[in-house]
Amino acid sequence: MKTREEIITSMCYTWRHDYGLDKQEHDGPGGLISAGLTDVERKLLWRQMAQIFDNNIAPHMEFKQ
Repeated sequence: MKTREEIITSMCYTWRHDYGLDKQEHDGPGGLISAGLTDVERKLLWRQMAQIFDNNIAPHMEFKQ
């Protein structure tokens, strides 16, 4: 059984396939590495997915004990 955190992380990977790749602040949009997220971008995406999960998914499901 997946935990809340595992489900939210999976949602992040569904939304952004490059969720697990690191991108440096100085890389920018035209940098050498175009894929990946900075720490700030990753935390923001995780919070957005957590809000969607908590407000729209969790109320309609039951976690097994």
